[in-house]
Formats: sequence, structure tokens, C-alpha cells
Amino acid sequence: MASYFEEYCARILRGGAVGVIASPVLVQHDAIHSASYVPFEHRNPGARLALVSLTPGHTHVRLAAELTARLLATQRPGRAIQRENKREVELGGALIRPNLIRMLDHFQLPRLLGIAAAASLWGEAFDLLQPLALLPHATTRRGQVFDGALAALLDVPMLRAIYDEHFLGLLPRLPVDMLYLGLGRTAWAGLLHAAALGLLPRRQLLGMLPVPARAGNMVRYFLREIHAHELSGNDPVRHRLPWLDAARAELEAAISARLAGQAAPRGTLATAG
Repeated sequence: MASYFEEYCARILRGGAVGVIASPVLVQHDAIHSASYVPFEHRNPGARLALVSLTPGHTHVRLAAELTARLLATQRPGRAIQRENKREVELGGALIRPNLIRMLDHFQLPRLLGIAAAASLWGEAFDLLQPLALLPHATTRRGQVFDGALAALLDVPMLRAIYDEHFLGLLPRLPVDMLYLGLGRTAWAGLLHAAALGLLPRRQLLGMLPVPARAGNMVRYFLREIHAHELSGNDPVRHRLPWLDAARAELEAAISARLAGQAAPRGTLATAG
């Protein structure tokens, strides 16, 4: 196989998007885990914000196949196909992208980046954004999207090898001043692990947001659109309140400090180490 990307495109040309969904390009597998290729290689050399997820889900797999099929039909070159997969598909979908934009706007990430609105990160300001995943191949456990903790990931040799090669191994080649935001507790733990290994300065880690794909009240609570006393007694968000509150406080503090640094006069916080 010349490359996973070439094989992926070849299967789409032979059988359409449904062909590669039904017969994915398998990268690795063990008795219960499977990792299948989706385009993920594009990097924005001038990116200032990395949004880090755990792994592509089923919606990502479908959207990637459909987009790649459309672009191949118009004879777009491979680099353009990879870039559009990064921009249109990764962190895309009817639930993920709108929730993510709401959270980024709420916590003033656009102001930190010098843009008007978070939606532009997938439009004219895309060059400022670098979507990443700890496991960039679509990874499943017994057929379900892998959603384990970092400890579970590191305990599986196959998954640890993917994380080491495609996430930790990539970090030294990314912009040195880029800021990082984790999407969910496992992604955040993966970033903290990278910082502990000396691969990222801890000061470049802003914090985490809840996984934007989750339905229900978690994102609404994180944005304070609903308060704890308004949650029903059996709402699963009630069990997550402590870490959601802690994550919100840490993120607010990190962004406030960054914004204060931007506004500080020369010779004060803006130039401090």
C-alpha cells in the first residue's frame, strides 16, 4: 500500500463513500480494538489554537467519506482533500460544531485570537486553527467509539503506539507558541501527560471544554444556561458537577490571564516570562 490516504481514495473511487464506510482502511487492530484511517494529516503552520479531541466518531467517518467522494469527483488534489477534511469534517457535524462554537465564543477565545467570532475558525480564519486528536485514526472498542480514560488508552499497546506516534510525536513539529484546549477529560489528560513529558510548556494549555458531541445538559450547564438546581434528580450531569465547575474555573482563569497579558503595557505582564 503506497499510503493509507491513497488506498482510502482508491476505495472511494471504486465503491463510493459507502464503499469505504463498509470496508474501511484498517490501520491496526487487536482482539477488541480497531483503528481505521480517515484523512487527518493537514497542518496549519501559522495556527495559534489547537482543539484536541480523543478520536473520530461515526459521524466523522461518514462525513469524511462523503466529502472526499465529492472532492475526488471534481479532481481536487490530495493536499486540498486533506485540508478540507480538516476544516469541514474534523469537529464537524450537526451537534459538535455548533456546541463548540457556542463554547468558544462564550469563553472569549475569538478575542484571544484577534478575530470577531469563533465560526470564522472554520472559514476565513481557518489558518489559525489546528484540530488534533490523541488517536487520529477512527478507533473503536468492540465496535463502539473508544471513549476510555487516558489510563485505559495507555494500557493498550496498540492505542499507546498510535498516541505516541501521531500525537506526542507530532507536537515538536507544531507552532511553538500555539495554545491548546482539550475537548473532554481524556483529551485534557493527554495534554497534561504531554506537558509532564516536556513536550509542551504547561503555560500553553488553556484548559478543557466538555465533549461537544454530548447531548443533554452538560454543555448548557458549562455555559451556565442552566443551573444546578434546575437539573432533574436523575440527570447524569449532576454526577459531573464537581469536575465541570473545576474545569470552567481553570479555563476562565487561564483566558483572563492571557487577555490581561495582551492588554498590559510593555514591560509588565505582557513581557513576563
